[in-house]
Amino acid sequence: MKKKMGCLNLRKLALRASVSMLVGQVGLVPMAVYAQEAASSEQQVEEQNNEGGLGEIIVTARKRAENLQDTPVAITAMNAEMLESRQINNVAQVSKFAPNVNIQPVANISGSSASITAFIRGVGQTDFNITVDPGVGVYVDGVYVARSVGALLDISDIASVQILRGPQGTLFGKNTIGGAIVVNSVQPQNKFDLRLEATTGRFNRADFKGMVNLPLSDNLAMRAVASYETRDGFQRRLSDGGRQGNKDSFGARLAFKWEPTDKLTVNLSGDINIRREEQTAISLIELRDQPVPLRFVDVPNSAPPGGSNRQIAAPSSMYFWNKITQAGQGCGTPWSGLGAPGTLAPIDNPACASTRWITGDPDTTWAGGKNQSDLDLWGVNLTLDYELGDFALKSISAYRDQSTVAEYDFDGTPHNILQLPLHVDVWQASQELQLNGSLLDDRIKFTAGVYYLKEKGTDYTPMEFGFARFITGGDIDNDSFASFAQATFKLTDRFSITPGIRYTNETKRYDPSSQVTFVDRSVSDPILASLYPQGAFIAFSQCLVGQAVPGVIPPGTAGLEALAGFPLPGGCTPSATNPGGNHTMPAVEVQAKAKEWTPAVSIDYKITDDMLIYASYSKGFKNGGFSQRIFPAEVTTPSFTPEFVESYEVGLKNEFFDRRLRLNLAAFLSDYSDMQIVVNEGIAPKVRNAGAGRIKGFEVEGEAAPIDQVRLTFGVGYLDAYYTDIDLSAAPVTKDSKFAFVPEWTASAAINADVYQGSMGKLTLRGDWSYQSSTFKDAVNNPQLFQPAYSVFGTSASFTDKSEHFTLTGGVTNLTNKRYIQGGYVDLDIGGAATASFSRPREWFLKLAYKY
Repeated sequence: MKKKMGCLNLRKLALRASVSMLVGQVGLVPMAVYAQEAASSEQQVEEQNNEGGLGEIIVTARKRAENLQDTPVAITAMNAEMLESRQINNVAQVSKFAPNVNIQPVANISGSSASITAFIRGVGQTDFNITVDPGVGVYVDGVYVARSVGALLDISDIASVQILRGPQGTLFGKNTIGGAIVVNSVQPQNKFDLRLEATTGRFNRADFKGMVNLPLSDNLAMRAVASYETRDGFQRRLSDGGRQGNKDSFGARLAFKWEPTDKLTVNLSGDINIRREEQTAISLIELRDQPVPLRFVDVPNSAPPGGSNRQIAAPSSMYFWNKITQAGQGCGTPWSGLGAPGTLAPIDNPACASTRWITGDPDTTWAGGKNQSDLDLWGVNLTLDYELGDFALKSISAYRDQSTVAEYDFDGTPHNILQLPLHVDVWQASQELQLNGSLLDDRIKFTAGVYYLKEKGTDYTPMEFGFARFITGGDIDNDSFASFAQATFKLTDRFSITPGIRYTNETKRYDPSSQVTFVDRSVSDPILASLYPQGAFIAFSQCLVGQAVPGVIPPGTAGLEALAGFPLPGGCTPSATNPGGNHTMPAVEVQAKAKEWTPAVSIDYKITDDMLIYASYSKGFKNGGFSQRIFPAEVTTPSFTPEFVESYEVGLKNEFFDRRLRLNLAAFLSDYSDMQIVVNEGIAPKVRNAGAGRIKGFEVEGEAAPIDQVRLTFGVGYLDAYYTDIDLSAAPVTKDSKFAFVPEWTASAAINADVYQGSMGKLTLRGDWSYQSSTFKDAVNNPQLFQPAYSVFGTSASFTDKSEHFTLTGGVTNLTNKRYIQGGYVDLDIGGAATASFSRPREWFLKLAYKY
C-alpha cells in the first residue's frame, strides 16, 4: 500500500512539474509562448528557467516555431500566465500592453457586445458591415476570423496570444494589412489535468470555468473546456429600469489529439459561444433639432464625366418626430422653420426629442427600445500534421457559423426615433495547406502553401428613422484564393535573408435587392402628401434608382424653391432595376474583384549570440467592397477599391546580463494608399477611398528580472500618421484631419513581485499601467468623439498554497475609475444625435482557482 501511495505521489509530483513547465510561474517568469508544434522545446525551456532570468519565447510568426529573439518581426507575445495575471478576459484587452496597438471592444453603431475595432500601427477599419473587411486579421488556431462582429474572443484555456505588427501579407495574407492577432488554444496532452475557477465581483459578477484533459489511450487525448460568465450591466436605463453593458456568455471547446503513428498528428476541435446580452452601453452626448424637414447638400465627386456634382436631400429625423409625429403634443409646428430661424422642441416637454435626455453620466441613459445583443457562434477545426523527414505537411480545414441580433438606440431617448438593429447570419469555410521544410543542413528553411476561403452571409436589417422605416443590408458571396511561399537562406552562421511572396485572387459579390423603403412617414405631412401621395422618400427611389437622369428639383426652380433637393413630383416610374419602385439601390448583384501580389523580404544579422539586427520590407492589401447603408436612394451601388500599405522596418533585439534584461526596438515607415475610411453621406456612414497617407513610428518593448522575485515589463509606441493626398469623395476629411483610432503615443508598464514564499505558500503582488495619448474615434474628427489622453491602472494580489493546488486572487481593474470613449457615432444634421460608448468603471473581483 505504501508503495502504491508513493507511486501515486510521484505521479502527482510529475504532473505538477509538467504543468509548471508548460505555463510557467505566476507573473512574467518565464514569458514562454508555446506554439502548437513547439512541444519539443519544453525541456529546453525548463532548463533555461531553472537557471533564473527570463525564459525563451517561442512564436509562430513565420508558420514555424522559433525563438522570438531570432525572428525579424515586431511581435508582442503573452502566455497563459501573463494573460491571467493581467486579468485579460478578451482579445481586446491585450492591446493595452502592446505598443502602437489599439483594439476596442465596440464597433461604431453596431450595438453588438461581441464586436471589436482593431488598429495596429495606424491601420484598421471602423466599419463592421459584412460588405467591409477588417484591416487587422484575427486567427484562432490557424483559422482566419472573417468578421469583426463575433471577433471579441473570450480568453479561456489559451496558450498564447501573439500580436504581429505591420503588414503580414505573405504567410497570413488575408486582411492583415495592419497586422495579425494570433490566438493559440492549449492542445490536448497525454496526461491528466484538471482546472476549476470561480470568480465574483462588482455588478453581481459570477464566472465559472472548468477544464479537464484526459489521456484516452497511448495515442489519443481529449481536452474539454467550458465557461459561463455573467454580470449586470453597468449602465442603468432610466426609461424602464433596465441595464446595458452586461455579460451573459457561455463558451465551450472540445478537442481531440490523435497520434496514430510517430509521423501523423490529428487535431480535431469544436467550439461554441452563446451570448444573450443587453446592448452595449451607449450614451447620448448631443442632440440637435432642426427647423426644416430637409436640406439639400452636394455629394462630392459623384458626377459623371462632364457633369456637375449631384445634390441630395438630407431629411431631419428630429424635425419629423417633433413637428410631424408629435406636432399635437406641443413639440413644434410643421414647416415653421422655412424662411425663418424655426421653432425647436421645448426642453421641458417629455413628449419631444430634446437635450433633456442627455444625462452627462456614462452610467445612466434614457435610451429605450429593444435591449438586446445576441450571438450564436460555432465552429469546427481539423488540423493534420504529417512529418516527412526534413519536411512537414500541414492541413487546416475549418468551418465557422454565426448569427447576430443586436439593437442600437441611436437617439438615446425613451422615444422610438432612431433604431439601428443588426441582423446578420454568416458562415465561412476555409482550407489551407502548408509545406514546411529545411534543406542543406538547415541552411534553407521554407514555407509554402495554398489557401481558400468561402464566405456567404445575409444582413436583412429593418432600420427605424424619424421619417421612414427601411430595410438595409443584402447578401454576400465571397471567394478568396491565395498561394504563398517564403524561405530563409542562412548565408553565414550569423547572416540570413528571407524573401517571400503571396498571390491573392478574390471575388466579392453583393446583392442589395432587399434594400427598400417600406414605411414612409412623409405622408403624414399635408404639404408633402399632396405632392407625393406614396411618400416623398419612395418618390426618391423612383426618381433615382434605375433612371438615366436623376429626377430631383434643382435649386432656384420657380415655385419650388423650398423643395430644392426633393424628387420631381409625379415625374418618375419604377424601372427594371427598381421593380417595386421603392428600392434604395438597383436590385442587381455587383462584384468586386482583385488580383494582387504582396511581396516581403527581410535581412537579419546576429551581431552577438544575444543581439539581432534586421531590416524588412512588406506589402499588404485589403480588397474593396460596397456600402450597404443607403437612404433615400442611390443611382448605383456605392463601392470602394482596394487599399495598400507598403512598410519599411528596421529593428534590434537584445538580451543582456544572462537573460536578466530583454530589450527590443523597431522603427518603421509605411506608405498607405487608397485608404478606406468611413464618412457620412446622407443619413448613413459610407466607406470611401480617402487618398494616401504616411505613417512613421517606433516601438520599444522590454522585460527584466533584476532578482528572481521581481519581474518587470514595459513598452512605448510612437506614431506620426498623416494624409499626403485627399480624394474629393472623402469630404469633409482634409489633409489636416487626424487618423481615427490612432493615438500618437502608447505606453505600458507592469510589475510582479513575489513578496512571500515560505511554508504556507507564495504571495504575489502585481500592478500595471497603460497609457494612450489623445485620439479621435472617427475619420471625420467630430469633436464629440475626441478622447483626451488617459491612463488606466490595475492591481491584484495572488496567494498560492504550498500544495500549489489552490490560488486565491483579488484585485481591482480601472483603479482610478477612468471613463474614456471607446467608440461612437455622430450624425447631427440628419439623425440629429451623437452617441458614444464609454469604458467600464472601476471593478473589484475575487477569484478562487484549483488545479490538479
